[in-house]
Amino acid sequence: MYCIERLDTGGQWIQEICFKTEFKAFVNARTKSRATLKTYRVVHATWNQVVTVVQGSAEPH
Repeated sequence: MYCIERLDTGGQWIQEICFKTEFKAFVNARTKSRATLKTYRVVHATWNQVVTVVQGSAEPH
């Protein structure tokens, strides 16, 4: 399982949702980071290992 966590304003990581595959978790984290402009990360639930961190930033036009 791969879980998505959001970085809270206080510096705490808040778990939001888990997926069976790393790909689904990454796509969901990237979508959320683009929509909310917040930082998300994907964590492997069994090993508690951070797989990737996605920074929320506005797309330059």
